[in-house]
Amino acid sequence: MESALTEERRKDVWEALSEAFVDNEIDYVFLTRGVEGMELGELRNIFFNEVAPHCGPNLMTPIPPIWAGFDRERLAQGIRATQARAQRSAWGRLRHRIAVAFYRWHFRGLWEEIEGELNKKPAEPAC
Repeated sequence: MESALTEERRKDVWEALSEAFVDNEIDYVFLTRGVEGMELGELRNIFFNEVAPHCGPNLMTPIPPIWAGFDRERLAQGIRATQARAQRSAWGRLRHRIAVAFYRWHFRGLWEEIEGELNKKPAEPAC
């Protein structure tokens, strides 16, 4: 189930989270600025269920082809194509669930870094 994010906001979040999957030093402060205001559980879901299945393979190759950042529009098209493949059949859904389980294990350290940086942000005062 998708959240009520607008398409542009979702692309912003995808673009920010995709920075964790480039073959370069990750600027976690910059990454977390792109996801400000998002609920942590929703971000975790987007990270593992949407971004990791498309971007994760980049870090799993001997020489990752993407090291300077993912192109925003190609990223969005790729994630949507990955989602469509996962929904075409029962086999596609099963493959996607297995892949997500693997990415949750394999990229748990990346997520912990992101979550740690998000937890450093001061809570906004209640009005």
